[in-house]
Amino acid sequence: MKVILIVANGLNCHWLGPYGNEWVSTPAFDLLASESVVFDRHFATDPHSSEILNACLRQFESRSAIFVDDRKSPPGDTLPGVRVVRTNPKTELVSAIQSALKESADLLYIETDRLVPPWDFDFESYQQYAESSGGFVEDRDVEAEEPIDTPIPGPFDAKDHALWHRLHNSFAAAVTSFDAEVQSIVALFRSNGLDRSATWIVTSNHGWPLGEHGVIGQNGSRLHEELVHLPLIIRLPEGREAMRRVSGFTQTSDLGPTIGELLGLNPESPSVLPLITDPSRTIRESCRIEQSIRTDEWAFLAPADDRPARLYLKPDDIWEANDLAARHPDECDRLAAILQQELRENNAVR
Repeated sequence: MKVILIVANGLNCHWLGPYGNEWVSTPAFDLLASESVVFDRHFATDPHSSEILNACLRQFESRSAIFVDDRKSPPGDTLPGVRVVRTNPKTELVSAIQSALKESADLLYIETDRLVPPWDFDFESYQQYAESSGGFVEDRDVEAEEPIDTPIPGPFDAKDHALWHRLHNSFAAAVTSFDAEVQSIVALFRSNGLDRSATWIVTSNHGWPLGEHGVIGQNGSRLHEELVHLPLIIRLPEGREAMRRVSGFTQTSDLGPTIGELLGLNPESPSVLPLITDPSRTIRESCRIEQSIRTDEWAFLAPADDRPARLYLKPDDIWEANDLAARHPDECDRLAAILQQELRENNAVR
């Protein structure tokens, strides 16, 4: 095994300790990041598709790959030449990975929906997070409070503070539960010598909105931070270049070329590997995510479905709470023009 890719759908980077979260316990991710290179501005290219899987398959027609499929609703992808190991209620993720490691392949691709509802977590973990946020809502009985393991996707009333805390405490417990699985997975890799011989990559296709902008889930959510800002952690063999942080923009579409380069192929598009050893280098000046664009200074969301344009100051407005579109119409026009130009160029390439 030369490259191991773990794609944890539903995971926004801001829920992890390596990205500054001091509330949610993620010791396995913290340790992994200490041995790795962490990319700070990694964004989805298309948060509504299996972007990473599709990008990888385009690279590996001549290479062997094993796909551990832990998605809750597998779309039935056609994967010619790829050995697929699917999990089920009787096959835990760690057991499926252990089975996959018995075979030889250039790439081990693991995709999981552990952080896409319904979530599985210990009630004790939920209680810990509920108690830590108990003082934020009046007349709240934390001990009698029930967690939410299957939130209903759709519109969310941001004024319902009690429900907001139940939802976020539940997801925090789910993240901690997944972190424990990551700890077991990493131990499995080490026992097989893959900490010395393989590159590990941990990332996501998309986050899972939890009502931050009035919507739960992907559908109906605009391209806000909680949906599109993702973790990207790359651990090189023997922990080379550990503790580095990359500030340049990267996107999910970069992962196919990156893995191709790691396997000795000659990808047509740039990979992220040069950014690891040269922090001053960039592979893009901005990120286009469907009908939105992010630059060093702004996050611009184009008008969509009768909803007006949105403009947020970056990096100050982390959670995109203060819309400045009305105060900066010229900036909106400039960014809209850049966005449309990129869309035209992308269509011309296709």
